[in-house]
Amino acid sequence: MTALRPDLGSAIEALHPGARWSTLPGDASTRRFHRLFLESGGTRIVMDYGAPFTGETDDVKLARIFERAELPVARVLDVLPDAGAIVLEDLGDVTLEEALGRADEGRARSRRELYGSAVGLAARIATRGTDALGRSDRAGGPALDQERFLFEMRYFLEHYVGGLLRRHDACAALEEPLFALAVTVAKHPRVMCHRDYHSRNLMVTHHGSLAMVDIQDARWGPDTYDLASLLRDAYVDFSEEEVREHLEAYRVHLDAAADGEAFRRRFHEAGAQRMIKALGTFGYQISRLGRERYRSAIPRTVERLRRLLPGDRSTAPLGALLEEVKALAG
Repeated sequence: MTALRPDLGSAIEALHPGARWSTLPGDASTRRFHRLFLESGGTRIVMDYGAPFTGETDDVKLARIFERAELPVARVLDVLPDAGAIVLEDLGDVTLEEALGRADEGRARSRRELYGSAVGLAARIATRGTDALGRSDRAGGPALDQERFLFEMRYFLEHYVGGLLRRHDACAALEEPLFALAVTVAKHPRVMCHRDYHSRNLMVTHHGSLAMVDIQDARWGPDTYDLASLLRDAYVDFSEEEVREHLEAYRVHLDAAADGEAFRRRFHEAGAQRMIKALGTFGYQISRLGRERYRSAIPRTVERLRRLLPGDRSTAPLGALLEEVKALAG
């Protein structure tokens, strides 16, 4: 059990006297997470930012927007600015990724049911969430816009191609097609996005429903971005038949039926950008922070890019160039 920072430990003792805690595995951010075991029997999650803060954190602001849209996230129970932490509802330990490992066994929900729920929730973010975000004080931004997507393409070049693969000589040649993809995806119609909507950020609650964690980066973004995050998930295998089925269900939810081919292409382009961005993140986590656990997600992502990029005229030249300069090694 890792000790709480002294000021955080004091604040927790004042709030929940006698509570015990255990430290949970971290995510790709600098935050730390602890589970509190209250003397009364309940549990809470402490999100530790590591230092005091003023005002409201993005987690708190966005939790309010999600709740206003009746979208399931952990409730913020206490805000401790001087201790640099917030206390959240405990949604349990079962991620969608873990639930998928037990799917289709005994009384467990089937894989199709779980993904049906996840796709439906993604559609509600894009509809109800969009309405709530548009009526909030964050209506003017931030967004997954051209500047952000260009940053992510440069991040891929620096931390994956250069940092992890040591192919610094290949970076210059890749800039033009990568930047073109970033510009294209930034022009897609915008909705509210969770932004990191995948199987490790979706919890299966005690009631069997889904709820979202890691919401602090939610913002405006392309209308197929969250679905692309889900169906091009670096931690789960999919058949293309499954992808087509869920894409069609999402399209119907969004009432985008009149524009099927354009919708499919936007999904393809957003998925390509998302997977390349993910490789940049994996490269940074491994080469800069030494977090080797991200290495296992690379082969699946690389295989998908090799298989999918040549299949659409909007990404085929980029796919050919990535192969030519050997920038898609797993």
